Amino acid sequence: MKVYAISLGCPKNRTDTEKLLARLKERGAEPVLSPEEADLLLVNTCAFIRPAVRESIETILELAEQKRPGQKLAITGCLVARYGEEVARRFPEADLVCGIEAFRQPGIFEQDKTRLWLKPEGPDGVSRILTESPFYAYLKLTEGCSHGCSFCTIPRIRGPLRSRSEREILREALELVSQGVREIILVGQDISSYGKDRGRAHLPLLLRNLLRELPDGVRLRLFYLHPRGLTPELLEVLGSEPRLAPYVDLPLQHAHPEILRRMGRFYRPERVLELLEELRRLRPEIGLRTTVMVGFPGEGEEEFRTLLEFLKQARFDHLGVFVFYPEEGTPAAGFKPRVPWTEARRRRHRVLALQQEISRENLRRRVGGEDLVLVTGYDDRGRPVGHAGFQAPEVDGRTIIRKGLPVSPGEMVRVRFTRSFTYDLWAEALEGEEALCESGDFGRKEV
Repeated sequence: MKVYAISLGCPKNRTDTEKLLARLKERGAEPVLSPEEADLLLVNTCAFIRPAVRESIETILELAEQKRPGQKLAITGCLVARYGEEVARRFPEADLVCGIEAFRQPGIFEQDKTRLWLKPEGPDGVSRILTESPFYAYLKLTEGCSHGCSFCTIPRIRGPLRSRSEREILREALELVSQGVREIILVGQDISSYGKDRGRAHLPLLLRNLLRELPDGVRLRLFYLHPRGLTPELLEVLGSEPRLAPYVDLPLQHAHPEILRRMGRFYRPERVLELLEELRRLRPEIGLRTTVMVGFPGEGEEEFRTLLEFLKQARFDHLGVFVFYPEEGTPAAGFKPRVPWTEARRRRHRVLALQQEISRENLRRRVGGEDLVLVTGYDDRGRPVGHAGFQAPEVDGRTIIRKGLPVSPGEMVRVRFTRSFTYDLWAEALEGEEALCESGDFGRKEV
């Protein structure tokens, strides 16, 4: 069986898709790069917010239209977990409909009849077929979430927080390294809660154990942390472990106390500013990212100005902005007063304009400084490109290496930044792999 797979949405979804492809390959399947040569068309859907639902539906319809006699169409993931049997009814072209973590029961793909399967069953997966880059990969620490934010569909779709065992995480990390991965991005809805469902949150201990077991030439990056999870123990690890990328993704959503209360986000903006200051003291080169939401019910001009003023003080390096959607099944869907859609869109543009200015100024200050860049490929002019420690792949800007020592994809090189733009940087390569190993920054050892 030849399988053509599309993975939509977040990095957590992608890890599920890559595990499923590996499990199917173990059963004799072969991943292919085009739908024309496939026996099975597979789409792993996202349904976090309305635009994601729309994208999932459009992708399914496109594949259904291309489907030829003899091909099977499988729909998996969050769309099914959220809407259940409605997905099977709406898409009669589908031969299989199943929920999240389909890799736990790959045998269902050998069924001849449509089967609705919502709850994950079977063993965890560690083998992966990487679909984005051979040099970096995401590794899921947790599934689900127990925070209960009033606007969020994740607990309903993916269930409460469930932490993976440290043993399984280490096995998967070593498997990724054996495939040539140089940067592992630890991901979950809130990885700072890792272990909390088992009695005690202990992400710092997990990080130290991973760093002890993994080769020195591997960098770890953290996605995503809750402000209340930045404990003194975690801050100490972030400040003392050079193989942890100097990077924190801290989704905040807002900065006005009343809006935060209505969102179910229980932290003080003043405390967040203190945490950001502490992070910058511990790792001066750190890159800080957040996500905010505009147009939440009750957000007037005063509340929005509070958000803007907070962002001016926080000066995040990277920022994403969502417009509020009243997602069915969430408490916030019934909140009043609603912000008009056109006004919410206008506020989003104002936040992006502010962040563009902040990003440009922050990058300008990095010119003349140095960092380690993982080279991941070439740009359209044939120049090596990659991401520094303060840049996450896919979501942030990139570093373009325009001069210096010759480098190749897969290398971790020290660079000096020579010019900045709004989101990207130019740099010159100073040291290659051998120099880095000798310096002790990223030495090697066998897996």
